[in-house]
Amino acid sequence: MLLIAVAAGCAAADDPVNAQVGSCLQALGKGGKTVRDDFRIVACSTPEAAYKVIKKGDRCEDVTNGYVQVGSRRTRIQLCLVLNAKEGDCFHQEIGFPTGKVSKVTCGPSATYRITKVSDGTADASVCGEGVPSWTRTPDELPHAIVYRHPALTLCADGL
Repeated sequence: MLLIAVAAGCAAADDPVNAQVGSCLQALGKGGKTVRDDFRIVACSTPEAAYKVIKKGDRCEDVTNGYVQVGSRRTRIQLCLVLNAKEGDCFHQEIGFPTGKVSKVTCGPSATYRITKVSDGTADASVCGEGVPSWTRTPDELPHAIVYRHPALTLCADGL
């Protein structure tokens, strides 16, 4: 009996309910895009770490932030997410933005977009160039600016 409890405890370590601000998540893409079964905690340095938790609370203020619902019906909270990206990272967007299945990939034919600039502390599409639109839903054309207001962060993305 004790062995089963220990094994279950180890298996739950990657459950998003255990995520904290700064934790990174992998999107598993099982169908939904805001339920905890579609995500797991991974080390931020791994290629699977597509998202980073920037807030854990009642709700996410920014529509650009993806979120994951965790907890029980009585204690439901949201994990507010941003892309875990640095300049030069490439992503494959498989299911809707901002919280669908996205994976870090090697830059090349499998990539949907590449991050060309990261402007931490700035929530302004103009840092990506004159006339570059802000991307809030679906990547219909590139380049785009992915603008997060809380916390202020702008990611510039282009096609390959």
